[in-house]
Amino acid sequence: MDTSFAIRDLRAFHVVGTGDDYWGGAARTGGTPADRYQFKPGWQTVYARRVESPVVRIQLADGSVGWGEACAPICPEVVCLLLERLASPLVLDRDFEHPSHCWDLLYGSNHCRGYADGYWLDAIAALDIAIWDALGHRARMPIAALLCASPRTRVDAYLSGPRAPTQAERIDLLQRRAAEGLRAVKLFVAGDIDAACAELEALQRGVPQIERWMVDALWSFDDVNNAAHAKRALSARGVEWLECPLQPEDLEGHRALVSLPGSRIALGEHFRTRFQASPWVAQRALDILQPDIARMGFTEGIRLAQSAAKHGVPCTPHAGSGILFVRAAALQFACAWPTELPCEYQASLVDEVPGALVDSWPFADGGFRLPDRPGLGVEVDETVLARYVKPH
Repeated sequence: MDTSFAIRDLRAFHVVGTGDDYWGGAARTGGTPADRYQFKPGWQTVYARRVESPVVRIQLADGSVGWGEACAPICPEVVCLLLERLASPLVLDRDFEHPSHCWDLLYGSNHCRGYADGYWLDAIAALDIAIWDALGHRARMPIAALLCASPRTRVDAYLSGPRAPTQAERIDLLQRRAAEGLRAVKLFVAGDIDAACAELEALQRGVPQIERWMVDALWSFDDVNNAAHAKRALSARGVEWLECPLQPEDLEGHRALVSLPGSRIALGEHFRTRFQASPWVAQRALDILQPDIARMGFTEGIRLAQSAAKHGVPCTPHAGSGILFVRAAALQFACAWPTELPCEYQASLVDEVPGALVDSWPFADGGFRLPDRPGLGVEVDETVLARYVKPH
């Protein structure tokens, strides 16, 4: 298969969605709707109030067009500037034999200066996704078929958080989703495990159709003992994995936690490269690896998953904030990588840019089917998308 290419044109866009609240009222902070960012008590991470995302469009020398997106909702304009002012002059009109050669060139251009993480890697990831999308359009094949000789045609999926202000509204939301075929859900919790267990039990009683439960602590447990208590308590309530329990720098703490009984420990969204993840995988500081393709790109995501497989660590993609390119990238990766684990999806992101994108990934029967569409499987109306672009 021909994977060679040259990029003739590159453009970056700061896209802002139409939704008023990314968390659907579940992370109310007392701010005003005009505030760009929000904190929730108990969570240390800042979130954009509305969906904001850096999107990149490329055109190859042969005319093929590809789109990419990074999961970078905080100051996405930084990623756009890096794409236009640093990545573009490095890659335009240069011949590449494979997308990995472009990824390696860009990573190597700055990592010795310490830029081995963060916004520069987000920019590389967005561009990598766009390259694979363009190659898929050129070959008239989905990206999963470019990455894998025999991709799966269907993947199970779990809803990333029932996002509603009250418990009653969350139960109602999940009941409606369950009627559409939803069978797996991930909850977001703070460091109060008693409150988390009470919420979980209420949702399990209210929506017995949900068969699989996961919990994301958003790095909120302050020490291994508290996280270990949470791990045992959640396991007793049927939770498959506990995600992001301790601080993202705490390799030793996670390693100790993995060795204790309870739900499995899942990590991965804070990694940008296989170099960062390697000690965590080798020292078994996680049970499940969750590479975020919109933070790593397909190229590095596959390389990381291959490395983890050598250590017997299963893999399923993380999927964070963004518009449909983020979700499609996660699903294409999930189709290309063999696993029994469900793939994350955020149902609320489908309508963030109405009329601009045609989604060929409808949710049904608890998961998604690989569409018979080239590239990511997302069609773009550029005229409509321009309505959601903010100058950067």
